[in-house]
Amino acid sequence: MRPPGRTSAVVAVLTALFLLLTAGPVAAAEAGFACLVGRAARPPVPGVILDVRGPGVAYTGAAGAFRLGGRDLRPTDAFRAASVTKTFTAATVLKLAEQGKLRLDDPISKYLDPSLVGRVHVLGGRSYGARITVRELLDHTAGLYDYAADERWIAEVAAHPRRTWTPERLVDWALAHGRPYFRPGRGYHYSDTGYILAGYVIEKVSGLPLHRAYRTLLLDPLGLRGTYLEHWERHRGAPLSHPYLGSVDTRNWNPTFDTFAGGGLVSTAADLTTFFRALFEGGVFRDPATLRAMLTATPQSKGTYGLGIQRLTSGDEVLWFHPGAWGAVAAYAPARRISVVATVNQAQDEGALAALLRDAYAMALGRSVPGCG
Repeated sequence: MRPPGRTSAVVAVLTALFLLLTAGPVAAAEAGFACLVGRAARPPVPGVILDVRGPGVAYTGAAGAFRLGGRDLRPTDAFRAASVTKTFTAATVLKLAEQGKLRLDDPISKYLDPSLVGRVHVLGGRSYGARITVRELLDHTAGLYDYAADERWIAEVAAHPRRTWTPERLVDWALAHGRPYFRPGRGYHYSDTGYILAGYVIEKVSGLPLHRAYRTLLLDPLGLRGTYLEHWERHRGAPLSHPYLGSVDTRNWNPTFDTFAGGGLVSTAADLTTFFRALFEGGVFRDPATLRAMLTATPQSKGTYGLGIQRLTSGDEVLWFHPGAWGAVAAYAPARRISVVATVNQAQDEGALAALLRDAYAMALGRSVPGCG
């Protein structure tokens, strides 16, 4: 689930930060990061986890509660990564491309059922589904209606929190309640619907269920033992902290409304840090051209979105990141080799996550942060 406005809020705060960058990173005091975490863990935010790594920087910490009224949150506790999953999905597709099992510019009709392809994109009485490419699913230029941005769907999930949503049911909901935004390749619109289709492509090409494809191609090779696709795999590793939607504890909601390719991974700060740093430092792809393809942001998105990852630039500064609706974010600045991973475990507090990311990144650069040194 992706409450409207979250991505724009994160971008707005980071843009303000980028206008104030200094020349380079210096050693940052652990007490300063601990101050940031403690300050962020205030109502309506139940708990905060922060991991920051880079030259002269190595911090991981937590503040607040595992659940309201419960024990303290620990830095090792797991949380729902939500749309940060899209970066894993895109990386999985790119790994399959490296193996020669697919091409990014193949039409999805090469891999998906013709009846599905024929109905996912109908505009003006004409089907454009066969024109959609794998790449367009990953960079959100396919034009597919996004069920997760529809307030009616969000209300439906909240009204029936124990309902099981199959990927097929989510696609059907999108087709019944909306129409494509534009012809394939003609624009940019974020779409969880497109990522469900990307999940189908992964399953078809790999011959594995999505969760096993993640595990085989990414999770096991990187040693991400605390990461798993919720509902599709058993819980493993650290206990899952309680994510909130406003004042509602959603820990026991049926997670299937957000557990297939566009979201659904449960992870830890350590695992997300390992993944993002490996992604940019040669630990995921064997060919540097594969990462370059992932980081090629589309002109349709005005240069802000590549394949499963977002870009923010200011002058020569570049930050790659992806936020998730349950208050998670993972980010990496290649030129400075700084990574920031955080969760605030609150789906409706856009400002808390964005401010934490902004201030943690500024502190990693050696800048002072008001109130925390």
